[in-house]
Amino acid sequence: MDTIKRVQDLMQARDMNLFVLAKKCGISYSTIQTTARRGGQLSVETIERICLGLEITLKDFFDSSYL
Repeated sequence: MDTIKRVQDLMQARDMNLFVLAKKCGISYSTIQTTARRGGQLSVETIERICLGLEITLKDFFDSSYL
């Protein structure tokens, strides 16, 4: 799964930008942005923090039908 694409889809469904998400998650904006630019994947720890910011579970994150 492309974790960056999944985060982008979830943000778009919530009309949220990366800056707002980063603040809600306590993750630096550059962490997510740099990972996306390099074509990398997010760590499980980062995904967990993003889920907290989006108020979803890890299961929801990995369930492609959930938005």
